[in-house]
Amino acid sequence: MIYNPLQVRQPRILEELPFFKHHLQLQLNLHSPGIMQRYREDASDESHDEEDIPLHYKRAFGAGLKRQRVEFVPAQDPDAGTTTTITPAKSTDTSIGDLYASIVLKPPQDKDTKTSEEEPEEICPDCKLPISSTSQPHEASFAHQVSLTHSHPPSALDRSRMGLKALKSQGWDPDARRGLGREGEGMRYPIKVVAKEDTLGIGATIPKEIQEKKKEEKPRPLNRKEAKQLAAKERQWHERLQGEIYGRVDVESYLRGKGDDG
Repeated sequence: MIYNPLQVRQPRILEELPFFKHHLQLQLNLHSPGIMQRYREDASDESHDEEDIPLHYKRAFGAGLKRQRVEFVPAQDPDAGTTTTITPAKSTDTSIGDLYASIVLKPPQDKDTKTSEEEPEEICPDCKLPISSTSQPHEASFAHQVSLTHSHPPSALDRSRMGLKALKSQGWDPDARRGLGREGEGMRYPIKVVAKEDTLGIGATIPKEIQEKKKEEKPRPLNRKEAKQLAAKERQWHERLQGEIYGRVDVESYLRGKGDDG
């Protein structure tokens, strides 16, 4: 007798693991053609549970779908029974002639247009222009807006100034945009103050010749050679100045060899 471990362990596995019962039987009977045919028949059965069918035995998506035949319906004339009148088409010669005449000749004027021209046009009292359209577009026109009296911002003068208070007490209004005086033709703004940076009298001017002489040329930057020469001259001048201030004639003559040693 040949010992087969699957025959001994198969009942225990089926009892302990009922979840793998179907898969284990499939592995044991994999080479059996009858079992394969039975699974194919079960997969084709629509009443069988889809969860128990292996994925590679399921039918393809869309299998069994058939196109429904489109039945031919003859067209029906909705205007059947009604009489239609066919208007004859105009000839191209007459249409071209009418088009040319409308371009070259003046359009015919109706009697209504003549009566409308005879009526007097309404004139705007503000801009003195005729109102050819409705009131709203005319009021929004540039000519009408310019003719209107616009409100101006108040004057920027300081209200706490004594001079302004005196002028207002005499009847002058700073916000009226009028000048001083009875006719309102005087100055409207105070004189601008300019800083006086010279010692000349009021109204005096400097001649142009003197102004040109006072203009100094801008200093030009020195190069290296000019800078060395300038430094040497300043050093010689400084040494000569020190000798003249702190030096003595007898000491200088002695140092130069002109003094008597006896």
